This record gives sequence, structure tokens and C-alpha cells, in this order.
Amino acid sequence: METRLNTKQVAELKGCSEQFIRKLAKEGKLKGKKPTSTSEWEFSIDAIAEYNPDLVLKYFYQVKASFPVPPADLLPERKASKPLDHYTAEEQKEIAWWLRTLKEWQQYRSKYPGSKAEADDMFIALCAKTDPEHRLSVDMLYRRQRALDENDLDGLVNKRGKNRKGKSTITDPMRQAFLYYYLDQSQHPIKKCYEYMKLWAQQEAPYLVADIPSYTTFYRMVQNDIPEPIKILGREGEKAFDDRCAPYIQRIYSEMASNEWWIADNHTFDVITQGDNGQRHRLYLTAFFDARSGIFTGCYVTTAPSSQATLIALRKGILKYGIPENIYVDNGREFLTFDIGGLGHRKKKPKDGQERFEPPPVFERLGIKMTNAIVRNAKAKIIERRFRDVKDHLSRLFDTYTGGNVLEKPERLKGVLKNGEIPLDSTFTEAVEELLDWYFNQQPYGGEVVADRGKPRQQVYNENLYTKRVAGAEDLNLMLMRSARPQKVGRLGVRLPIAGYNISYWDDDFIMQMQGKQVYLRYDPDDLREVRVYDLQDRFICTLPARDDVICKYGDDGEQVKDAIRKTRSLKKKAKAQVEASILPFVSRRTALELVMEQAHQSKTARIVPSADPKVLELQRPDEEPLLRAVAGGPDLDVMNRNALKRKGGSDHE
Repeated sequence: METRLNTKQVAELKGCSEQFIRKLAKEGKLKGKKPTSTSEWEFSIDAIAEYNPDLVLKYFYQVKASFPVPPADLLPERKASKPLDHYTAEEQKEIAWWLRTLKEWQQYRSKYPGSKAEADDMFIALCAKTDPEHRLSVDMLYRRQRALDENDLDGLVNKRGKNRKGKSTITDPMRQAFLYYYLDQSQHPIKKCYEYMKLWAQQEAPYLVADIPSYTTFYRMVQNDIPEPIKILGREGEKAFDDRCAPYIQRIYSEMASNEWWIADNHTFDVITQGDNGQRHRLYLTAFFDARSGIFTGCYVTTAPSSQATLIALRKGILKYGIPENIYVDNGREFLTFDIGGLGHRKKKPKDGQERFEPPPVFERLGIKMTNAIVRNAKAKIIERRFRDVKDHLSRLFDTYTGGNVLEKPERLKGVLKNGEIPLDSTFTEAVEELLDWYFNQQPYGGEVVADRGKPRQQVYNENLYTKRVAGAEDLNLMLMRSARPQKVGRLGVRLPIAGYNISYWDDDFIMQMQGKQVYLRYDPDDLREVRVYDLQDRFICTLPARDDVICKYGDDGEQVKDAIRKTRSLKKKAKAQVEASILPFVSRRTALELVMEQAHQSKTARIVPSADPKVLELQRPDEEPLLRAVAGGPDLDVMNRNALKRKGGSDHE
């Protein structure tokens, strides 16, 4: 089956955009076709080889399983002619000599009075005297002239002995077996890979054992024949390849405005500090960084990165510099919490296909678009370069600087810690905030925009700030409130899970109106005395107080329990009051029996319904005579009824 590559694969091989490959295809420079089922192009190996044979070689080298040598029939014949600078200095010298010699030869032939054959012999004899180092023959002159006529510079280079130069006796199976062990992230030494290759040959391909070259041959192959990117990809992995070898996108900063992009990340200070309780630790910096100017906008020093630290740093940045248009974050939980930035890459499609309501996150409420960094893409996070500056030019200022690793650890640190000369968290935090604002942000700009280099970073920010979205402190506090996930209003109102506890929020009116309905909460983590309640259309409903006064501890006395019961029963009292308020005043109340009897009396008096006047039909059994007719001379039933009535004390009169 013919190997075919799609647009994306060819773009990766060439190291360009997919758009450029589509352009080549449309212009006919790279032959391909569009399958009817898709809008993307497909390209055969033959077409790719015709466009650029090196891409075919690259493709086969990237096949992870075995790195085979591409079949010869997949590669078209390459033109020998190529630019002069593709040759070595020695080869260029040889080409120049032949160009000059062939020109002299043709001039000599044109002026020689005798035959061309005599002229050729005389020219060779003359060359032998003037340039004995070059031994010429008639056949050699004709071959070189033919190459020159065909613009084949390769034909002017002496290839004797060079076709084998640099080539080894390593067969393809040996090479592939060796590379299987060498291009492995275990990073086996070359000598061990050679050993494993021989063991493989002994067990799987004994016929190869006798022809295995020496270890030196394989060592030279590793040094000379395996491209460095292939080594890095195979032995160190994709991240190392991406960081050190792969092309990366260069962003255009000259067209970017201040506050257009902020980048957020966390940094661990390489400094030991001390809390008020005497505990020693290293603090963290949660920071927002303006991509255009390079200034730190919002910063917060904390004992540990968290979603709340992110909000505090963002609030500080907005109050001072305004609201950014975009925020670029990594995939840390402190940024991708559902109520701050949203879940980003972590968001999963619901199993039942039904979208779940999520409260609008903080970034969305502020009108900020969040972009997630590509996982393990270090080049995209330029803030990390600024953090290196923080390490080199801030952390090193403190005596308790630890270094980034064991090798960087100062010798003095042990003595400093022993003597207890450790800065307090508060002292360190104050110094960091002042240094970031009035030292780092005032340093000369050294970014991508050449015209701005040398200017203070703060000046670059000010000159490129075209619009500024602001928010007052109170409005900002409201927009930065945290959100809880939707919940159904229960008998104890709504609950907020904090640090393993559930805090209940309710009042009687709220439960009366909203029990059983779905709502979500917004709250200030620093003040949990009340929460704001919203419906699932994000409409504000009310503010509710925390009701820990109805929670009884095991062992509370009778009065405490009675007090809590009284408060829980207040809802019943309010419900009763609403029921009472919804019916008629007491003076106008009548029982249901009274109402029905009155209705019956009115109907009897009014005679609204006319009497029935049907045609009377005698009920008779089909096959029998009436009972009274069947008994001849039977009793008179009227008489019997009257007699019975007299026996009971009744009257025989109507």
C-alpha cells in the first residue's frame, strides 16, 4: 500500500505551517490530491521526494519503531547539479581548476592548425609540463566537458575513492538493532548498545554474527551519522526535543499593546524565611506579568500557591494597572479552578451529553479571556525568564539564599541558619514588593521590540497603554468573590463546604420561597459571615447569613438545645402566619357543612331544575309472567302493607 502523508505531517517534516503546505499544493509545487471525504490534502511519498528528497529521508528517520533506510525506488534520481556552496572548499577548488582547464582546452583547439585529435594530444602534453600534479587524458577531458555542458558540477569532482569514504560495513539489520537500544530513554552507553546488538544477533540472526564490525565502527556511526535531533528525541524524549531542537513560534510583540496580554505563574523563592511562629520555610511568588513591556503587574507573596493567592495578586494588579484583555496561564490548579479561570484543558464533556451549569468564573466576570499554555512547552512561558531574573537579582541579595540546587548552595548558608539570622516573612515580603515595583519594573527593556530596547520597562508600558479598563475597589471585591457549585435549597438552606466543614446559610423567608430550587453561592473567603445567592440564570437573589447558631454540639445542656429548637421552629411559625394571612377573617368563616346545607336549601327553594317527565316502562322478565299474575286469587298487596303499618303503630292515612 502506498504511503501517504497529510498536510499536518508534511508541515511537521518541513518545519512550516500547514497553510504554507496548502499553498504549495494549490500552486502545483507539491503534487497532492484532496479526497472527496475531507478538505485536507494528501501527498504520496513520490510527490514529496520529487519536491524535496531530504523530507523523505527525514520521514523514515522519524519512524519510531525501526528507523529503516528508505527503499531506493522511493527516491527519485537527484540532479547532480547544485549550487557551488554545497561543495567543500577542496571540491570548489577542484571545480574551479576544471572550469579554467576546459576553457583553455577549447581555446587551444580552436586555434590549433591541425586536427582536433592532434590538438588534444598537444594540449595534454603541455599540461603535463606546466601542471604535472594533474594527469590528464583525452577521455577525462571529454567526460568533464560533457558534465559541464549538462551543468553537472558533480561530474567535475574526482570521486575516486570518495564513494566509499565515511561508509561502514554496518548492514541495515545491525544498524537497526543497535539503534533500537541506543535510541532509548534509558540512555544506554554506546558500548552496552554494541553488546546488546551482538546478543540480539546471536539469538535472532546468527548469520550476521561473523560480519559484525568492531565497536569503533559503531562509535563512529553514533558520532558522525546520527543527527543530533534524532539522538535527543530518542534518548531524552519529546520535551527535550521540543526545548532544544524543534522550531518554535516567534510572537510579534511590536503590534501588542500594554494590558493586552498578562502572563501568570508561580515561583519558589530560593530564600529561607521565618514565620511569626518561628517556622522556617521558603515562600512563593504568585505573579502577573505584562507581555508587552515586561513589568510585573500583580504580585503576592504566599506560603503556598493557591487559587486565593491568584485572586489577591490579580486584584492588586487590576487596582494599579487596570484589567487585562487576556491572561495566559499554565495548567496549574490555582489558575484552572472552576470559579476562577474555568477548567480549561481539564474540562470534560458530560457523559450523558447534557451540559452542566457552571457559575461564571472570575476571569469571565471581569471580561478577561483565558488561554492555557501548551503542556510541557517551556518556550511559551516567557515569565519563567523573568523568574530567573528574580532568582539572580533578588533572591541572591539575602544571606539565606539557598541556590537552585545542591551545587549552587552557598557555603555560608549553614552558619547563617545556625546563628538564626533569618529574615521574617513580613520583612521579606515588604522587600520583594518594593524591589519588583521600583527596581525590576524600572530596569531597561531588553525584549523583542528593538525600538524600545534600553527604555525603562515602566516607560515602555506607559507608551503602549492605549486603553485602560478599570474597576473600583468595591466593584472589584464583588467580581472577585469565589463561587460554589450549584446546589438544591434544603431544609437548612444552602451549605458552603470550607476546609472539611459545611457552613449553613439561611433565613426563614429564603427557605419558604426557594426550598427545592437550584442556586449557587458567591462568597468572600476572608469573610464567611454571609454569602450571596444566585439562580442558574446568574441573577442575584439575596444575601444570607451564616446560621451556626442552630448547630448543637454533643453534650450541650438543655437550655442550649431548647434555644436551637426555638430558632429552627421559627420557620414553622412563619409558615403558620402565612397560612393564616392567606384565608378570610375569622368573623366571616362558616363550616363546610353550613355552606353545603345552605346551597341545598337555595336549590330546593328556587326549583331551578325542572321535574322529570319520562315515559314509564314496566320492567319484565322476558320468559316469565309477572309474579303477582302467576298466583291465582293471590292476596291484595295494598291491604298487606296497611296491616303491617298498623302493627307498628302507624296510621293508615296519608
